[in-house]
Amino acid sequence: MRPAAVKIERNREYDPFARIYNRFWGADYRLEAAPVVARLLLSRVPAGGAVLDVCCGTGQFTEIVRRLGYEVAGIDASEEMIRFARLNAPGVEFTVADVRDFALDRRFDAAYSVYESLNHVPDRAGLELAFRCVRRRLKRGGPFLFDLNRAEAYVLYWNNLDSIVEADSVCVMRSEFDQAARTGKYEVTTFDPVGKASANRWRREDFTLRQVCHDFAVVHDALFRAGFKDVTMHDARDAGMKGDAGYGRTFFLCVA
Repeated sequence: MRPAAVKIERNREYDPFARIYNRFWGADYRLEAAPVVARLLLSRVPAGGAVLDVCCGTGQFTEIVRRLGYEVAGIDASEEMIRFARLNAPGVEFTVADVRDFALDRRFDAAYSVYESLNHVPDRAGLELAFRCVRRRLKRGGPFLFDLNRAEAYVLYWNNLDSIVEADSVCVMRSEFDQAARTGKYEVTTFDPVGKASANRWRREDFTLRQVCHDFAVVHDALFRAGFKDVTMHDARDAGMKGDAGYGRTFFLCVA
């Protein structure tokens, strides 16, 4: 049974964060995730095959896959993320669209979604909608790989205060994880210079990012309802993700 039809409002919460993300996160994560994606997913794709980057962010990882010789396309709900992606991966076809409600006019040999992007999907119905959209864009038998944070990652990393201070940018991040509700909140404040540096004027912006720690039984059920099969799970560190980002992270691999 399909989930009830609902109006999907495109997730824009990463628009104000795109510049900071592009500068400080996107490039680092691609180096840690690349070996895992290559081994678990790309090894199943023919040379030159078509691959869809789901929730592609600022496109640094998309560019890695393109340089490996694959024909890549990307989607992301954030228009600002896509703007950076088009700079980081020139020539790649990028589309601004929510993962729960997107349609493309082609099918792909494989798809992936990395850096816990699907933890931003707020509920079970949204997961199923996202999985259905991805499956419809895959050729029969095409693999889909994605990763999700587990509760221990949120407990360790999402009850924290952190900051980035550069000459031309300041970013303060306050995170909180509610274990009972299985929800994480990331409150961000940025300061950016306005006009000439000598003017000593800064613009402040405040916004909130949210994630959900999905129960894996719910994830499995949503995958099967969406039509995926042969679901396997792989701990990120066991799969070759050596950095801190590998802690409390699971990769799901399934087949359309």
